[in-house]
Amino acid sequence: MKKIFFTALFCIALVISYAQTQPMKFLGIGMNSTMSTFISKLKGKGFVEDVNHSKPNYTMMKGNFAGERVKLEIRSAAKTHLIYKVDVYFNMSTQFTYPDLQERLSGKYGKITQEVNNIKEEPIFVKYTTDYSKWQTDTDTLTQGFNTIILSKCSYHSTSPVVISYIDGKNSKIEALEVNSDF
Repeated sequence: MKKIFFTALFCIALVISYAQTQPMKFLGIGMNSTMSTFISKLKGKGFVEDVNHSKPNYTMMKGNFAGERVKLEIRSAAKTHLIYKVDVYFNMSTQFTYPDLQERLSGKYGKITQEVNNIKEEPIFVKYTTDYSKWQTDTDTLTQGFNTIILSKCSYHSTSPVVISYIDGKNSKIEALEVNSDF
């Protein structure tokens, strides 16, 4: 009986430790890597860096995603240089509609955890996302950060009707701590 109890306890501990270290993945690449490593792996998948629009902790790339030509915005934490966010910008000529992408993402990530429709524009001139859907996946038990995928309709981005954002919960918490450490 003790043997079964300790085996079960070991399995539970193993599952908990696995959940703590599960990074968000983009195209099968774990976002728990540095900017240079992540960029190198994306180049191996055919993406090309747009050096004219890249700067420290921010890189633009072009390539194919889901059979479409897209632009990627990749962001990393300032001090650790760990990837915390990847935005996928589809071209205006994309074959995908917002509902198409919403269905595909729901098929992969499950139930939508938050959905907002028809967000109002600011009274001045700033335009925001009109609709968005959010999926939350694995939780990092140490930081309580959710890995999150957000599909947005864009009224503020003139070249992309939809954007998918992949956000690593743990690394985005690290980025927030780094940014706020000076205050």
